[in-house]
Amino acid sequence: MTRTEERLRDALSASAGRVRDDRLRPLPALETEPQRPGPRRHMGWLVPAAAALSVLLIVALAVTLTGKSHKNAPSAGYPALPAGFPKYFAQFGDPPKLDVVIRSTSTGTEVTPAMTPDVPGWRLTPQTVAAAPDGRTFYLAYQAVDLQKQQATSQTWIYRLTFTHGGSANSMEWIKGDPFPGRGLLVNGGSMAVSPDGTKLAFTGATQQQDGQSWPDEIFVVDLRTGVRSAWRVGLSRPGQTFTIPGISWTSDGRSLVFRAVWCHPNPNSDVCLDDPARPGYRGPQVRSLDVGTRGGTLDHGSTLRLGQSARYPVIADAVAGPGGELILAVLSGPADAATLTVERVDATGRRLGVLYRSTAYGTVGLPASVTLTPDSTRHYLLLTYNSQNGLVSGWIDHGKLRFLPARHPNSGLPITAW
Repeated sequence: MTRTEERLRDALSASAGRVRDDRLRPLPALETEPQRPGPRRHMGWLVPAAAALSVLLIVALAVTLTGKSHKNAPSAGYPALPAGFPKYFAQFGDPPKLDVVIRSTSTGTEVTPAMTPDVPGWRLTPQTVAAAPDGRTFYLAYQAVDLQKQQATSQTWIYRLTFTHGGSANSMEWIKGDPFPGRGLLVNGGSMAVSPDGTKLAFTGATQQQDGQSWPDEIFVVDLRTGVRSAWRVGLSRPGQTFTIPGISWTSDGRSLVFRAVWCHPNPNSDVCLDDPARPGYRGPQVRSLDVGTRGGTLDHGSTLRLGQSARYPVIADAVAGPGGELILAVLSGPADAATLTVERVDATGRRLGVLYRSTAYGTVGLPASVTLTPDSTRHYLLLTYNSQNGLVSGWIDHGKLRFLPARHPNSGLPITAW
């Protein structure tokens, strides 16, 4: 290689290092029509030019293909995303580290990692993630265990992750109001969501512990500007059953939270709480709405019933607030080992407004929470996760079809958590 070619190679390498991952695009399709060869001219300057062109192609291919390959990821022909579609999503990494990774929704490329903070004397374990409306801010909740005490006590620490320049720089900081005391506010099956205006963070907590496990049974809302918090707890329990709140979501006006109230029976020494209709005294799940303007109180007085399980909706596996004030339900019907899964829009009276998606969900016996709906921060797009015949899948609903994001399907318990 000549000195000129070496200098060209170095310059191209430096330029490639400044390319932003979120602006990568697939290579254009190659021409397939035969081309008529032109007259051959033997010129000495073509040799170094050809060498330089080969270096350019190698750099272009390396830049385009930068990032780890992902099992089950779409090819370069991944369809174009609609305008306003979320640019990034958060996903837990592989065990044992369980760091959170932010990826591009268009390419699947890792944009920035969110490494679990290393705090001397504490052990932090990520619990869940929520996305802010600006698309570049995520909130990460960790269970923090104090290792210095003989009987380990835990808190919940919530960090704000922001990143710029395509992920080349990021920062993590405590939110105002941290730390939150207790056994771990999000615990098994907990949830967290940012208000539409980005000023409030809602999350579930636990007031009781049974058989070594805590179950989400209260709701907190913290003002991200001041750290002032409100809490709603108790009032919906039933004798002999465990009351839980598997998930919460904001209404589009930011005035209320929609949550699913479930009464179940915990399996001893496990993180499973069975929703079993065959048990005596069974009470079906309810979809309720909580007015956050009441600034705390009991769940029975602070919330109102929106919809209950019925013959029309045999098993409500999940429910979230829709963009226009309606509810979006994931409903299971038929045999629980291979149930019909229907995602549909309903109005305030429970009248069906339309079916968004229909499929078959497996392994839902006593575990309807294995089906989850995750709206994006704008509430215009919906991510669905459920057990298919080929294992756990996660994708967004697009005109009756499920389109997978360009990343490998999540492992059980490690879903795509926010987008």
